[in-house]
Formats: sequence, C-alpha cells, structure tokens
Amino acid sequence: MTDYLLNTFRNITRGRRFIATMAGAFPLPLSAREISDWLEAHPPAMPRAEIDEVVFTLDALCLENQED
Repeated sequence: MTDYLLNTFRNITRGRRFIATMAGAFPLPLSAREISDWLEAHPPAMPRAEIDEVVFTLDALCLENQED
C-alpha cells in the first residue's frame, strides 16, 4: 500500500501548477482536481478520502521543505 501511495503522489505531482513571478517560479499546493485527474485515468486501490489525506500531507511536507 505504501508503494501505491508514494507512486500515486509522485505521478500526481507531475501535473503540479506553478506561479511565475519576477523572482522565479514557485510550486502551488496540489488541488483535488489534480488528484481527480490522475484517479480518473488510474482507478484507485483504496478509498478516495484516504488517498486525499496522504497526498495532501505529503504535498505539505514537500512544499515546507522547499521553503527552507
């Protein structure tokens, strides 16, 4: 299950949106739409609520680490 969740997160982040400013490009947090787009093409192996919880948590951790 861990492998499935990590691969799902990795693939969803490939569709991440960025905001471009004069200072550079900055990643935006993942949205439910990006998760939905992935799951429509790749049927989930577990309940959507659990996938959302893991993906949003991993995303917050990744974005937090980029600020350091």
